[in-house]
Amino acid sequence: MKHILLLLLLITNQLFAQDTYTIQGHFPNFPNSNFELKGYEGFQQKVLLKTSSNQEGKFTLTYPANYVGVAQLYMNGAYSNLLFLNQENYTLFWQDLTKREDMQITGSKEYEAFLQGMKTFQEAEAKLAGLNYLVPLYAADSIKQQVFIKELDTVNNLFSNYVKSLPENIWVRQYLLTKGLIEQMPNSVKTYPWRAPQHVTEFMAIDFKALKHSGLLKELVEGYTYLVERFPLEEVYPLLEQAIDKAVIEFKDNPTIQQEVAQHWFTFLESHSLFKAAEYLALKMLNNESCTLNEKSTALFEQYRKLAVGNTASDINLGSGTTLKKLKNKYKLVVFGASWCPNCQTDYPSLLGKYKKLKESHNLEIVYISIDTDKNAFDEYYKEAPFVTFCDSKGWETQAAKDYHVFATPTYILLDKELKILSKIQSPEHLEAWLQANGKK
Repeated sequence: MKHILLLLLLITNQLFAQDTYTIQGHFPNFPNSNFELKGYEGFQQKVLLKTSSNQEGKFTLTYPANYVGVAQLYMNGAYSNLLFLNQENYTLFWQDLTKREDMQITGSKEYEAFLQGMKTFQEAEAKLAGLNYLVPLYAADSIKQQVFIKELDTVNNLFSNYVKSLPENIWVRQYLLTKGLIEQMPNSVKTYPWRAPQHVTEFMAIDFKALKHSGLLKELVEGYTYLVERFPLEEVYPLLEQAIDKAVIEFKDNPTIQQEVAQHWFTFLESHSLFKAAEYLALKMLNNESCTLNEKSTALFEQYRKLAVGNTASDINLGSGTTLKKLKNKYKLVVFGASWCPNCQTDYPSLLGKYKKLKESHNLEIVYISIDTDKNAFDEYYKEAPFVTFCDSKGWETQAAKDYHVFATPTYILLDKELKILSKIQSPEHLEAWLQANGKK
């Protein structure tokens, strides 16, 4: 009988489970106004709902039970405030619009935890700065210095201890852990290097799945990369690889966000010349059987699998019976660019200026493959080019761009005489430096 009653109770709870939750708002100084509640899906912000207030400034927001995360409330497209959504019905009241901190929220454990967390964070960081200043001043007084060091350790853990004390079902627990880490990492790089290893542990403890609706993923992967690239060189790549593994695995059930994070992180790693980590991420995604990559991702990552240093690149038909392989030069720089590309326009004069010297000193030839679809624009822009140029007006569909998995312009790939890939070049200046360091005529 007891088991039957328990079963009936469970069934009843499921039948009456809420599909939506409601926020009642009252902003007296915003009568007859338009409101938008915007949430996040990975890197993207999206409108969850729209509503309007009446003559008294009262309005109702209804959000879905399956949206657990952060949202921003926009009023007439000008004012905004942060809200936390996690299956709570609560009320908002805001009288003085000039004071954001005066907005009153009743009935939300999430928001209460957030406010206390940010207060704890700010107080801890302020105390930390003072103690960090005092410790070296008392080098001659070891007793007092040890007191300050002990206090420094206590203060350093104030915020993390507060976050850990929050119940597991409070979503803002993950938000605070992540937001605090994002705010702390730059300060640790500049001022508190002793705190950096702690951040690695904190990063690995984050539940990435819970950050789907946080709006913090971009800042998180960038901040972590910025932090660990300043570790000793032998530690940098292992730390990045374990972080990449974590992100890819934890987003395995959400391939859209998985690809979004991977694409952005890959580009960020490349921009910081962390090519080994970028290659690791590319191969991780390409070998991920549970992931169906879109066209952009495939091109982005295939450059590292098929165009890795040491591989042999595809030959390119340059017209009139000429191919890339038939060129007899010791070094061949294949450039993918376009007349309309701003970065190509910036690099092109530098490429022209360096060409004659590098050709003479290192037996280099430049082969410029244009992504232009307007043949007249190509002819006009590259008419003075002293090196090999080619354009079939097919744009991104030109065969060479497909064979080399080009996804952006300019793209530079340095080859030897037999089309062996020597390096992915970042700029004309990088080309010159590489040849000076490695090149032989």
